[in-house]
Amino acid sequence: MIHFLLVVLGLLLSPQQVHSWRDEKSNCKPVTSTFCQNVGYTTTAHPTGVTGYNLQQIGQMVETACSPHVATVLCRVVVPECSPDDNPRTKPCRALCKKVKTDCEAAFRAKRLYWPSRLQCDSLPESNCVQGQEARVIPTTPTVTCQPITVPLCKDLSYTETVMPNMFGHNNQEQAGLQVTQFDPYIKVDCSPQLKDFLCSMFVPKCVSGKARPPCKTLCEQARSGCSSLMRSFGVEWPFNCETYTTESCEQVQQYFDIPTTRGTCEPITIPICKDLPYTETVMPNVLGHSTQTDAALEVHQFFPLVKVECSPHLKPFLCSVYTPECVSGKARPPCRTLCEQARSGCEPLMAKFGFLWPSSLRCDAYTTESCGHYGVGSSGGLCEPINVPMCQDLSYNQTMSPNLLGHTSQREAAVKMSFFDSIVKTVCSTDIRLFLCTVYAPPCVAGEVQRPCRSLCERAKQGCDTLMATFGVGWPDELQCNRFPEEMCIATLRAEGLLARLNAGGLSVGGKSLSLGTARLLLTLMDNDKSGDLDVVEVFKLEHYVAVTRREYVESYQGGFSPTIAETQMKEALSVRKLNLDNETFKVLWRDFGSRGGINYDEFMAVLTKLQILRNRFQAHQMSLPCDCEVATFSLKQFLKSVIM
Repeated sequence: MIHFLLVVLGLLLSPQQVHSWRDEKSNCKPVTSTFCQNVGYTTTAHPTGVTGYNLQQIGQMVETACSPHVATVLCRVVVPECSPDDNPRTKPCRALCKKVKTDCEAAFRAKRLYWPSRLQCDSLPESNCVQGQEARVIPTTPTVTCQPITVPLCKDLSYTETVMPNMFGHNNQEQAGLQVTQFDPYIKVDCSPQLKDFLCSMFVPKCVSGKARPPCKTLCEQARSGCSSLMRSFGVEWPFNCETYTTESCEQVQQYFDIPTTRGTCEPITIPICKDLPYTETVMPNVLGHSTQTDAALEVHQFFPLVKVECSPHLKPFLCSVYTPECVSGKARPPCRTLCEQARSGCEPLMAKFGFLWPSSLRCDAYTTESCGHYGVGSSGGLCEPINVPMCQDLSYNQTMSPNLLGHTSQREAAVKMSFFDSIVKTVCSTDIRLFLCTVYAPPCVAGEVQRPCRSLCERAKQGCDTLMATFGVGWPDELQCNRFPEEMCIATLRAEGLLARLNAGGLSVGGKSLSLGTARLLLTLMDNDKSGDLDVVEVFKLEHYVAVTRREYVESYQGGFSPTIAETQMKEALSVRKLNLDNETFKVLWRDFGSRGGINYDEFMAVLTKLQILRNRFQAHQMSLPCDCEVATFSLKQFLKSVIM
């Protein structure tokens, strides 16, 4: 039946038909972003924003209301008025841009927002441009009344009345009905059970007090997840930008799978494909109902070839989040819809070449975005990805996101641009040059958000290398001028700071409180075997495992009650297990130096054990350097620790 419908689909719907709907009048589209509704124009050629700008972040900047002209400047650049690109009359003036940037700097910094690096005020016109918010005469409109739905597709909805015009400008339901029929084949194939409801919410929106209810972002995402790949197979792209909608009008979202809510028993992961994850324990049953890892392994094994060819860097973490979900206090962490969509978009074309479809059991619209932050997905939908830029391998971070700070849309493009600096980096003209360049071309990504380098890091890199570059007749690039980078809420050095951000993103905190920067430096010292100041991939994995084990020991063994600290007897037990026995005098000094409020909290617990482990490693290294393999009886580990601590 499905095959028959697909054949019918191919006959009924050609790419030209759908494209005629998208391009029927001109490239001008209605301005759909709510924060750009009152800036003096109503149409744009870039309803989803100019390439290189994050529309979600622009909206957050406008909503700060830090300047009466902030919407005028940002909207006219990011969602520009529909006109020839070289028309200065539709662009904000240079002076206005600079004033808004100055006025809003403090407000943006308070909300951890940054002026877009691509928006250079000096590139805007000085005259014959928009000086400020234009006064608009809002025409008096007649009273709009609700009307019964007559479009056949939408006559059996949960609501029965609509209002015209709709968001596409159709003045009556006859026009809307003609346009929506082009999606009938997709509805017949049932590529997504949400498609019909979403289309109707766009073409015949629900009438609420004479106004149209706006579309639901979640409904759009679910429909897109099920249908975009099928449309793409016919040469048609999904025509709606879900990011321009909100969740304010969303009703209860249907889920196809029940995520277990009862507490189970955490167990070590035994499935080979999922044994090298940042987490080591799972809980059964999983979201697909597998009661044992053996059952889950039999099914997930079918995806091994796709993981092997790396059709998507997000496939493996997504599959494991479904088949061996992370165990958090006896409960399974739910999968992330965005991660699913990224894995599917990367691997489904390859699967189709061999006659396979994305399994219906892994439909992305079955999941939500609630847990996406844990998987490296930001609030704006950005998704962290493993770094593959050669120059930026083996740093203290291994996740980035595209586009980068210079607008390069892929790591491949960034790597080509970075090749200019290959010889400069090899000369080691500055110890910070490689780190700085990587934080720009492959910026660190934490929880779906890009971390920007500090101006001080740029200045240290430039100070050591711009003289050398001058000898070759090359100047420091304009796009890397240090005054373009922030002085606060940025990366001055990505060693302990980057490590701490990674641990926090991995959920390695207790009671909402993370480790301190001082403890992060101790952890880095413990695992930095080559004393380079940066951890390689293996060292980072070992460090995360060490922190996870120590954290679990603190939570499960010592924090049984509501107290945020542990007692002296419990601390002594932890030292005894590690064969770090101290005499009473030494222990009291240690307790006094690290303890707070009558006990040891999570950060102090991690710091004490890490520091003592560092000292033991140094003592053992000293022993290994002795000319004999005998143990020096007159100076034991206990005495060594006492001499250092006292």
